[in-house]
Amino acid sequence: MSISLSCIIIEDDHGTRDMIRELLERSFDDIKIVAEASEIEEAKKKIISYQPDFVILDINLKDGNSFELLRSFENIQFKIIFVTSFSTYAIEAFRFSAIDYVMKPFDPQVLLQAVEKVQKEHQNEQYQLQIRSLLDNLQPSGDKKIVLKNADAIYVVPLAEIIYAKSDNNYTTFFTKDQREILVSRSLKRYEEDLKNHSFFRVHQTFLINLAYITSFYKKREEVILDQKHAIPVAQSKKKALLHIIDTLF
Repeated sequence: MSISLSCIIIEDDHGTRDMIRELLERSFDDIKIVAEASEIEEAKKKIISYQPDFVILDINLKDGNSFELLRSFENIQFKIIFVTSFSTYAIEAFRFSAIDYVMKPFDPQVLLQAVEKVQKEHQNEQYQLQIRSLLDNLQPSGDKKIVLKNADAIYVVPLAEIIYAKSDNNYTTFFTKDQREILVSRSLKRYEEDLKNHSFFRVHQTFLINLAYITSFYKKREEVILDQKHAIPVAQSKKKALLHIIDTLF
């Protein structure tokens, strides 16, 4: 039996707001829409007043960016379903922070799946860490952070502290500057896509390295040394590209 949840819809397009309300009312008996808003200040007042379990939040509102709304809360006690038009910068921040989002124009089924996920995970006590990571990653300056989750914990790790990542089939282990080893159930290929524009390079089928930690490269041994102590094999097919990167960076 699912738990009854309260929801606020924050969307400045009247038609889209009506569609979301009708979809939720038709699909869920245990979700109560307690308020709606179209502007940042209005939304903040209603969130404080109604204390919803979750909000459906359009990112771009008429009077500003809804991330400004989130930064105005010291503690974010509600879950969020973000609704957004395409923005490469914002979507990268979502991926790094392990936050789900729904793209406009959206398939109603995708939104329903997002709501169902909120129903299952609404008591996730670590969610606030992910939201704070998202807001940090949206800052033009400052170190980017990635959220790494497993069954035991959630870790918010600055990219600059990751030395390398190692693949084990559908699992990836991250090795950090402070000697942590964080295992997550996600393939290295997916992390390669996220990190390739942030000084990470896949030198081998099994290894993704942070280029900032290269201290030497032994061509004959086809091995790169990271942070003076981690010996990482380099695939023959990656050798030329790595040498070019080293020449460019150093």
